[in-house]
Amino acid sequence: MKKLFAGLVRKSANMWNLVIMSHVKMCILAGAVTVTGTAAVVTGVEYVNHRNDNNLVQAHETEQETETSTYSNLDKLNKIISETKTEAESETEAKPDEEVAQIIQEAVADENTSSQELYEIIEVAVENSSAPIPVKDVEDLEIVEDNSQEPSREEVEEPESETTTSSNEIYEVSQLVYGIDVSKWQGDIDWSQVAADGISFAMIKCGGGDDGLYEDRKFKQNIQGALANGIQVGVYFYSGAKDAKTAYDEASFCINLIKDYKITYPVAFDWELDGDYDSVTQACETFCNVVSSYGYNPMVYSNRDRWYYNFDGEKLSSKYKVWMACCWEEYHYTSTRWAYGDDLASFKWHYDMWQYGVTNSVAGIDGYVDMNIAFFGYANYHIDTQEAVITVKNKSLKRYYGTGAGKLSEELNLLDGVKGTNSIGYDMDVEYTFFDAAGKEYSEKDALSTEGKYTVRYSFKDPKSGWIYNTAQLQIIVVTEEFSGKDIVLAGNKLPKGFSFTDGITCKNNFGETAALEGFVVRKTDNSTGESVELTEEEARKETFDFDIYSYSIEYTFNVPKEGTVVKKVAVKGNKQEETRTESETQTEKETKTQAGTVSETTTGID
Repeated sequence: MKKLFAGLVRKSANMWNLVIMSHVKMCILAGAVTVTGTAAVVTGVEYVNHRNDNNLVQAHETEQETETSTYSNLDKLNKIISETKTEAESETEAKPDEEVAQIIQEAVADENTSSQELYEIIEVAVENSSAPIPVKDVEDLEIVEDNSQEPSREEVEEPESETTTSSNEIYEVSQLVYGIDVSKWQGDIDWSQVAADGISFAMIKCGGGDDGLYEDRKFKQNIQGALANGIQVGVYFYSGAKDAKTAYDEASFCINLIKDYKITYPVAFDWELDGDYDSVTQACETFCNVVSSYGYNPMVYSNRDRWYYNFDGEKLSSKYKVWMACCWEEYHYTSTRWAYGDDLASFKWHYDMWQYGVTNSVAGIDGYVDMNIAFFGYANYHIDTQEAVITVKNKSLKRYYGTGAGKLSEELNLLDGVKGTNSIGYDMDVEYTFFDAAGKEYSEKDALSTEGKYTVRYSFKDPKSGWIYNTAQLQIIVVTEEFSGKDIVLAGNKLPKGFSFTDGITCKNNFGETAALEGFVVRKTDNSTGESVELTEEEARKETFDFDIYSYSIEYTFNVPKEGTVVKKVAVKGNKQEETRTESETQTEKETKTQAGTVSETTTGID
C-alpha cells in the first residue's frame, strides 16, 4: 500500500515541479518574479488548494490521535521519511504529508518537546514535505492588546565612500523600487497620496511578540489602504522570540493575521533584540520555514551589526531574503530620500532590501516614516477594485419612546441589515450620525428620546475613494400615560374593611389605548433611614399605619401599549397629614388671591 501511495505522490510531485520550474524560467527571462501570497489557519492538514485568482486557501482539518511511543517525534519523522525513500521508485518523490503533519502536531502539543527538537522537526519537514507546516489556531495562542513601545531607531552611520559602490553597478534600473515600512506609529495614512508620491511597496507591521502576541492597531487599515491604491505589500512581524518554540507561535499568529490578504512582497521576521547566537538563528529559521510553507517569501530583518554578531548571518542570507537596516545621517530624520545613483551601504553578504533612513517627506504621512529601497519586484501585480458601497436594508424605521418607561418600546439596532464593503472587497466598520430636517446633528441618546423625524447617515472611509455614505429615515414617537389613581387618605391607622386596592385604578396611553394592570405592591419606607420593604396585600390589610415613622405607597405596574412596563404610584396618608396639607393649601390660596387683588387694584388705578 505504501508503494502505491509513494508512486502516486511521486507522479503528482513530478508534474507539479514541471509546471513550477517552467513558470519560474519564464519569469526569470522576463526579468521579474511572481509569488503567491496565500495562506490558511490549519490544525491538521489534509490538503491545501491554492487559488491565486482570489487568494484563497482551503484547508481541511483532520482529527488525529496522539500516538504513544518510546522514541521521539523527530525519530518518528526520520523513520517515515527513511521508509518512504526506501520504497520510492525514483529519486524524485513527495513525502506522506499527513503523517508529517501529525508528528508536528504531536510535537507542538507535547509540553516536553524542546525548542531544539521542534526546530529540527520543522527543518526536516520543510526539506521533505510540500505541505504547509501546521500552525496553531488563534484560540490556542495567548493574544494581548497592542501596548508595544515604539522601537528605538538604529544607530546612524556615515557612508563609507571607499567601500561602497555606485548604485548603477550593482542593480538594473528596472529592478529598483522605492518603499516604506509602517506601523501604528504613523497614525492614519492617506495611501492615495503615498502612491502618488512614488512609493511602490510597503512593508506593514502586522503584529509582534515583544510584549506578548499582539496585532498592530493599524494593520488592517494600513494593508487595505495600500492594496486599494495599487501599492504592493509585504509584512513584518516584530519578534520577541529567542528560541524556535516561541518563533513557531509567532509564525502561527502571523499566518492567522495575513491569510486574507494579497501579499506579494516578503513576510519578514523582524529581529531587534539580543539573545543566544544559535537560538536566535534557529528562531529566525523556524519562523521563515513556517511562513515559506504557506507560499510566502520569507525575509529576515535586522541592522547590520546584528547580522554580523547576533546570529548566523551567513547561513540565513544563503537561505532567505535579507532586509538590512543601516541608517545614514543624510537620511536620518531629514527630508532627504535616497535617489538612484546615490551610494549604497556595504555588507558582508548580499542584501535584497535596505532600510536607509527616516524622513518626513512622504506625502500622506504626517510625520516621519522609515524609508527603504528594494532590488527586486514582482510582475503582473493587480488588485481588482470595485465601487465601495454601504448597503442599508431597513430604509424606514419607526420606534416609540415611552416617557414613563424611559426607553424605546422595542430594541433598535441601527446596524442591523447595514453592511459596508470597501473598494477591494473587505467589510468595513460603519458609523452613523443623526440629523433632523433642518440639518441639526443629534447625539444618539437625544435623538432616540426626542419626538421627531431624523435622517440616519451611515458612513465609512474607503481607503481609495474617501468617505462613503448612505441613509435611512427614523421616526421617534413619544408615548405618555394618563393615570387615574389618587392618593389614599385613611381616617385612622388601618385600611377600611373591604378596601379595594384596584377600584378606580386605570391607565391608558396618549393614543387612547388601555394599559393592562399587571400587579401592585405596597411599600413601607422608614422616614429616617430611607430603607423600605414590600408588604403583601394580606400584610397591608393587617398593618397598623404609623405615619410619624413611616411613609407608605402603592406601586401599580401596567403594560402600556406601544411603551411597555410602567410603574405608577399613589401615596397612603393619614387624616392628620391630609388636614395639614389642606390647611397649607388654603393659606397658599389666600395669599394668591390677595396678590391677585393687589395687582388688579394697581392695574385699575393706572387705567
